[in-house]
Amino acid sequence: MVVVFVLIGVFCCGSAQAQGGGGELLGRVVKEGAKKDAVSLSGLNVSGQNGQLFLTTLKRNLELSGWFQIAGAGAGGGITVNGSAADTGGGVQSNCRVTWGGGQSFTWARASQGTAEVRRQAQELVDEMVRRIRNETGIATSRITFVNRMGSNHAELYVCDADGQGMMQITQDKVALVGPRWAPNKKDILYTSFTKGYPTVLRHTVGGARKTVANFKGLNTGGAVSPDGTRVALILSFEGNPELYVLDYATARVIRMTNTPHGVEASPCWSPDGRSIVYVSDTSRSPQLYLLDVASRQSKRLTYTGSENVNPDWSAKGEIAYATRRGGGYQIAVMDPAKGDASARILTGAPDRSEHPSWAPDSRHLVCSDGSTLYILDTLGDPAVRLINVAGSWISPDWSK
Repeated sequence: MVVVFVLIGVFCCGSAQAQGGGGELLGRVVKEGAKKDAVSLSGLNVSGQNGQLFLTTLKRNLELSGWFQIAGAGAGGGITVNGSAADTGGGVQSNCRVTWGGGQSFTWARASQGTAEVRRQAQELVDEMVRRIRNETGIATSRITFVNRMGSNHAELYVCDADGQGMMQITQDKVALVGPRWAPNKKDILYTSFTKGYPTVLRHTVGGARKTVANFKGLNTGGAVSPDGTRVALILSFEGNPELYVLDYATARVIRMTNTPHGVEASPCWSPDGRSIVYVSDTSRSPQLYLLDVASRQSKRLTYTGSENVNPDWSAKGEIAYATRRGGGYQIAVMDPAKGDASARILTGAPDRSEHPSWAPDSRHLVCSDGSTLYILDTLGDPAVRLINVAGSWISPDWSK
């Protein structure tokens, strides 16, 4: 039962897939949505298949940013994008000028080859618009990793762009795989794999090789890299009970951070400054969130509302998102750790199968799973957006920071 709880804490709030209507429940948010600036693209001339791909990608990512809406045909916008995106045969050449508010503007000229680079060029333009016009962090060039559960002992790792396109399968191991987490370098993904027949933590470079991070006797899971990239938080059982440890990459030294002989830990996640770790423990006889001060190794309980609180993820701006079980189902909540769960606000509707929230780089959006597909949530109140429209059991998302 100990091993079962740890693995469930890492990647799953509930084993059943979502029932019909999950999308509607996810879409019932608590605010009316953020104010958006209209963007006119009527002055952007595109040609060829790659030019159309550039335009389609630009539109979708402008809308997904949450800060913009596309002005209708013939309508003006407070923001204009003029110029061209011309098909070059194997890619696109863009020459654009973006203008807004009192004549402020910037030019954008790029050349790219191949479908992925055409999309990347449009995504980079969106992030530049978010940065310059709204003084916010864009999400268009970020990526999301997740798991497709194909059977009780078969799952594979995938990656896609923030708009759900460019999906790529990373593993083909045909074994159980859980808990993927991006490293801060945005290239490596840590996850728990059963390729050896027992749980080990691997570090996989997207498009490259992988290596073992933790292969101790017993349970190895929960791999989460610190913000500075020098340490990894892990759940290990080589000393008996599964506990929270920190592994130093340079020295390979592991330091035990918890001592709960009658409890089990899971799902560690670092604070933005690397001084704290939020994790799950059942020392109170139900899974709840706890906050560890790394220097002193002292922990305190964070959550008291809800029969279970799991899957924590810490935003760059300091809020913790998590899945909370209330009324028989799971909802996504966000809280200020300094105030505890008294500050929690629920982002999803009636209790359902919402699980595994993960913050986007903008600390505004989250990706989560309903047990069968992935959705993007907006803490400012925009309706949820379905990310994956491909059949599968898509779970355990993690957004690159």
